[in-house]
Amino acid sequence: MGSAITIEILEQIDRYLNGELSENETIAFEELIAKDVQLADEVSIQKQLFALHGKATKISISQEIDKEAVQLLKEKLKTEELQALSTKIRKLGQTQITAATANKKKKNYLLYATAATIAIVFTTTLFLINTTPSLDTYYKDNVNWEELPSFAVKGENENSFDKAEIFFKKKEYNNAITTFKTIPTNNELYPYSLLYIGASYEQLNENEKALATFNSLTKLTTFEEYSKGYWYQLVVYLKLGDREKAIEMKTIILQDKSNYNYNKVVEMKLE
Repeated sequence: MGSAITIEILEQIDRYLNGELSENETIAFEELIAKDVQLADEVSIQKQLFALHGKATKISISQEIDKEAVQLLKEKLKTEELQALSTKIRKLGQTQITAATANKKKKNYLLYATAATIAIVFTTTLFLINTTPSLDTYYKDNVNWEELPSFAVKGENENSFDKAEIFFKKKEYNNAITTFKTIPTNNELYPYSLLYIGASYEQLNENEKALATFNSLTKLTTFEEYSKGYWYQLVVYLKLGDREKAIEMKTIILQDKSNYNYNKVVEMKLE
């Protein structure tokens, strides 16, 4: 069982990270850290908070900082919700400090208020990071080319679309693309051929061609399902990790409730 994290301990951690402890005090404190998991965790959190604010630490213990996590934390700390929360806590802390001055305990109250602000904002931020799916997670949850409409009919009456679809299902994507491209633009199946061509490019990781193809589909406004082009562009942008473009597609889709997968997009937290 670890030690209770008191105001005195927090102050000692701060002095330790700032290199203000003597050599003997540093050795003793590091020995304590090695034995106390709770204390070690607290030191690690405080060190990462130092890094978050660009403040160097003067300590001998080697601890790896997750740069990506810190960057995400920085982004989350910029949100209006957390900024407002932090402001409220700081005001509360200042009230406590004013009251504490009369009791000559300003330093301890200041330390406590600061720690409380950091702890609440840090905890809330980590909660948001851990509960908000990443773009890659959204991509994996939504990429499903098996949902494309099937028109393939086996037999002597197979047409170009049927053959192309069979190529696609066999994952022979280059053959599928070549064959789907033979479908005339005036053919009623032409819009569906664009869906398959875009999907084939995506599977071949030729993402720019996939995006261009799906964009072409959105131009066919007389086609009832033209809005699928927006949805599949969104899926590709999720795959690419392009948040700005993904948000752009989300905005377009949410302009009309009849757009394909409108309800799914509403629930996506991309901002």
